[in-house]
Amino acid sequence: MNRVIFNIILFLITISCSSPKKYDLVIENIGLFDGEKDHGRVNLAINADTIALIALGDIEGDSVIDGTGKYIIPGLVNAHVHASSEEHLKTGYPLGILYLLNMHTGQEDREKDWKELAKDSLGYSVLYGSGHAATVPGGHPTQFSPNMETINDSTNIEDWVDHRIANGADYIKLIHVTRGFMEEPTPPSLNYNQIGELIEYSHQRGYKVVIHATSIDEMVEIAKYKPDGFVHMLDYKDEYPVPEGYFKEIEKSDAFIVPTGGISLKPMDGLPPFIIEWVSENVLNAEERAEIIRKYQEYDIPIVAGTDAQEGQMDFGADYFLELELYKKAGFSNLEVLRTTTGNAAKAFNLPIGEIRVGSQATFLLLNKNPLNDLSNLRTLEQVWKNGKTQ
Repeated sequence: MNRVIFNIILFLITISCSSPKKYDLVIENIGLFDGEKDHGRVNLAINADTIALIALGDIEGDSVIDGTGKYIIPGLVNAHVHASSEEHLKTGYPLGILYLLNMHTGQEDREKDWKELAKDSLGYSVLYGSGHAATVPGGHPTQFSPNMETINDSTNIEDWVDHRIANGADYIKLIHVTRGFMEEPTPPSLNYNQIGELIEYSHQRGYKVVIHATSIDEMVEIAKYKPDGFVHMLDYKDEYPVPEGYFKEIEKSDAFIVPTGGISLKPMDGLPPFIIEWVSENVLNAEERAEIIRKYQEYDIPIVAGTDAQEGQMDFGADYFLELELYKKAGFSNLEVLRTTTGNAAKAFNLPIGEIRVGSQATFLLLNKNPLNDLSNLRTLEQVWKNGKTQ
């Protein structure tokens, strides 16, 4: 017999006769939603900090946990935050929000340090970020970050993007505005040619690009340049109802939307009366936002959940669930809502977040009840697992 064939046969015999592989930890008979679909009851094996196997059949483990009646889902993703303190990295963790996507910081070194701290530390949500957002001198958000680098006569587009990448940005964020808040003068902004060049060069460097924009005309114009996503939805009543052409143009761009509309469900108690009056008269309410989000879904525009900071009006913990409530108001099924909080974010940003699959980090939520049956079961969180560990 040919020696090579003999060795192959011997190897196969050896494999077939060897004992089943044993894993560090096995969670048996557990319900699983992986960020995209419901797997029903499975057995899940973990080695060190990694998910090693998901199977229907029996698996041997050094330690075994009985998951009967319980459910595992990926850690939730808040895809639009502005973390300005270390405490922000802890706020959502006990509620299962295990990933935060920072959408501008005035201090890139601090963001880099926090990302390193949060990567492995229990009790901290994992942080990703854009570093500085792209704007011009005097543009939003320079009022909050006066020392940030802007695109100006001495810093061109290529250099600006290269600086963000060198400082550890995970994606690039651009700012475009067409009106000031509460009738304030409209601040300076990037022009559309600059936005097109920023998107093109960032894509050449292999980076996703997301856009701050909140009105029909600007979003339609920017959509022509093929950004990866818009990190706000439409905001103002004077553009409602929204023409079909708007949705068609966003659909053609293949961009996703992070609506940040959940604030419309938050009571305005304690705000000055003049702000309450202006918001009520000018800003889309929850029902109007829900209708727009329903249309996004009809046009297969992906939705990713995020809160924004809203200048202190939204927190990164409990208020996150207002965003999910808004999607339910828009008619999303429980499965569709869960996708916005997990797998949609992973696909939109191409980051290792919001998914459970073989080879991924063992970072997930162990719930006492199935959230696909009732979203309020997200509140039945028994354990948070991060990189194969739990507190």
